[in-house]
Amino acid sequence: MNRTLTILPEIENLLPPLSYDEMSGIESDILQRGVIAPLVVWNNVLVDGHHRYKVCKKHSLPFAVRELEFDSLQSAKLWAWQHQENRRNLTPFQRAEMSLRFKPQIAERAKERQRMAGGYRKSEQAKPLPPMLEKAIDTRNELASLAGMSHGTLTQAEYIVEHADEGTKTKLRIGDTTINAEYKRLKKEAELVKTRDNIKAQTRNSVQGNPPTIYPGDGIQWLEQQEPCDLLLTDPPYSTDVPNIEAFANYWLPAALAKVKPTGFAYIFIGAYLKEIAAYINIEPPEHMQSEQMLVWSYKNTLGNNPKDRYKQNWQAVLFYRGKEAPPLDCPLTSEQWAVIEANAPDGRLGNRFHAWQKPLELAERFIRHSTRAGDTVLDPFACTGTFLLAANKLGRIGKGAEINPDNAAIAIERGCMYA
Repeated sequence: MNRTLTILPEIENLLPPLSYDEMSGIESDILQRGVIAPLVVWNNVLVDGHHRYKVCKKHSLPFAVRELEFDSLQSAKLWAWQHQENRRNLTPFQRAEMSLRFKPQIAERAKERQRMAGGYRKSEQAKPLPPMLEKAIDTRNELASLAGMSHGTLTQAEYIVEHADEGTKTKLRIGDTTINAEYKRLKKEAELVKTRDNIKAQTRNSVQGNPPTIYPGDGIQWLEQQEPCDLLLTDPPYSTDVPNIEAFANYWLPAALAKVKPTGFAYIFIGAYLKEIAAYINIEPPEHMQSEQMLVWSYKNTLGNNPKDRYKQNWQAVLFYRGKEAPPLDCPLTSEQWAVIEANAPDGRLGNRFHAWQKPLELAERFIRHSTRAGDTVLDPFACTGTFLLAANKLGRIGKGAEINPDNAAIAIERGCMYA
């Protein structure tokens, strides 16, 4: 037979395409032995045998057909999948994806059988159900059987289909990872997002009075417009984030310290890098301010990988300045007067870290308590996700800040700040 058949892409492309070698193997086999199995046709639409059909047309070879009847195109596709997938080396995720395409059809078939069984029972109560109605269709188990996997694995695969990015799906399709591993990862990430949202909500709900304000723009330009403050508490970009840390430090620090009252204080977080420390400690503060100390904040909970040629950096420096007319620190607890302070860093595993360099809320609160009183103004020109501003608000101070990164500023808003 040299019949011309109709090719529908939705049936032809039901399975992933063959590789060049696979297609060459089919062509070589047909040229040697001919087409052994007939092509399956429905109303002249080719349902099964697309590769064999291409070879026959290319070489003008005869082929046989087998006519089948289907009630819909979807039924024809389902039959094609059931009779083709075992011929191909598909990964479990590819089988799951294909099976899930037929979910609406199988669910409808289950509903129809339930309707038929219900009607039969009402009209024929004394008789047993016909064999076709005895067993209800469980959509999930039917799809799992279609995919050749357990109910639980298919459920995991469906979650991945709905929530994973295309990169993850591609890795699953080529077998570089497993359904179970990616499901666990995605669920863990979803749980972490939920935890982060809850922490944001808790912080937002604890904001009292007027919320702290954040200006979405350049912090130094913003600072020029501000009245002198009682406390400058900030965490500027580190030497890992700016090309010339010495130029950057000289650009912003004197201007920022100039905005502190003679009776005020300043705490500046900087990285524990030698060139960064050198850049900052060589800067002379304004006439009304004096460099007092370099405090050390140490942490042990977020240390990352082990370096091979140096020691782990588990600390950061905090430059402490005081106005020449500033009162003594309000630090009644001796345990809080150590220049080396140990406190856990916000931890992404716990959902309370919104930025890589975020500082602990408790550390911010400690510095604010020591150096200000209720109603005082706290400025932060590098507010990032708003930690220092929120700490100020919690203690009854007026928190004002700026953040040039719109994503960071948006997180600060989610945590309870408001745009200036």
